Amino acid sequence: MPRPDRNQLKQSFGSTQSPLTVQELTDAVYGEIAAVDAQRIEAIPTDIFTIHADIIQPRRTVVSEIRHLWNGKPDTIHALLDEWFRAVVRERYAGISELIEEKDRRRHAQFDLRGYLEGEGDVAGDDYRRGPIETSFLRIVTLAASIRRDGLTNPITVAPLGMDAYRLETGERRWLAYHLLHAFFDGKDGRPDERDFWRKIPARNVGEASVWRMANENNVRADLNAIAKARQLSLLIIDLYARRGSMFKDYVELVSSNNCDRAFYAQVSDGDTYPIPRGAGDRLLNAMGFGSKSLLREYRQLLDIPDPVWQWADDLNWAQGRLRQLIQRAGKDEKLLVELARREAIKDGLSVGTSTPKSVSNPKNPPPLPENGPHKAGKRLISGDMKLRVRWLMGVRDGVGEADTQTKETVISEIENARRWLDEIESAVKKS
Repeated sequence: MPRPDRNQLKQSFGSTQSPLTVQELTDAVYGEIAAVDAQRIEAIPTDIFTIHADIIQPRRTVVSEIRHLWNGKPDTIHALLDEWFRAVVRERYAGISELIEEKDRRRHAQFDLRGYLEGEGDVAGDDYRRGPIETSFLRIVTLAASIRRDGLTNPITVAPLGMDAYRLETGERRWLAYHLLHAFFDGKDGRPDERDFWRKIPARNVGEASVWRMANENNVRADLNAIAKARQLSLLIIDLYARRGSMFKDYVELVSSNNCDRAFYAQVSDGDTYPIPRGAGDRLLNAMGFGSKSLLREYRQLLDIPDPVWQWADDLNWAQGRLRQLIQRAGKDEKLLVELARREAIKDGLSVGTSTPKSVSNPKNPPPLPENGPHKAGKRLISGDMKLRVRWLMGVRDGVGEADTQTKETVISEIENARRWLDEIESAVKKS
């Protein structure tokens, strides 16, 4: 076997100190493989209720309307999934024409969760346009059905979080799918009892959480939307400066359960205050999967968009190009940007207060409004989803004060939703 041409090696890999022997080449190749193999971490079945979601991770698996109802604790995941399912039914009901008879409308609004999980649901069979709440829920449902049928091929990764507890690093959808299977197949109503089987999920303990490792996995999957990528970029810049001693406010300090999370990531939105550290540009580009530094600037710009635009774009999975066009059309007018984004959100099926042409009325006590006038022009200010929410609140009685904490939080959240709708009407009335 001829010895490798030393000049060719020099051109390809740089200068060598001495000719390569077969043994040296073998050690170089197989030694690297052995090193990688030594770093492999065995996946261990881990109790899903000991794993906590990472609240600052870039990807938002749960849409904001539902995520805001959750306190973040793993023992309340079942309540989260139940509320998510109910929201899907409300969204489906609101999207069905009111010309259809009520009984048929309610029947078509039902979501066949059991059919999907047992492989009998027709994912593509419905002849209507799914809203963002159902779309996000269906991702978990179809993944759960796949795992139940074929098993889990890719374990999640976790990092230690105190005694017998873990922080989820990658795999939130897989973790939620296990929770869904554990909650649904509980032995009730003729369903098999599979709770012991879905109680534990294969997980690799990575020892220490890393936003850079998270970014690498996200780039491999390549399905982050524009807002998720902006979050990821922010976390990487925050990490670079935190290692240099900079202090940032905590996520919980800046983001309450019902507020947009943009404020946390926007702490590094100013490129003058937090320029990319010298020598870190290429590392950021590689971690983000970008081919040019201009993309770093464009995604950082998203950290300064208004909260409603941020939230709609995230829930509807808008790409960066679509947001860039809206920003360019609006110029520096934030109100115009919100209005342009609101129109786009409505086109995509998101209810933002004006999507359903049906006003609130009470036949027993109608408001004293004339039949014609400016108040009858334009789009109506209550969606079908909001009507259902208000009707739900009307069923609450004074005994709610004795309810459990989860029920109280749900009621308070719905009150806040109704209050925002009333504020919108008030704003429309006062607008000259």
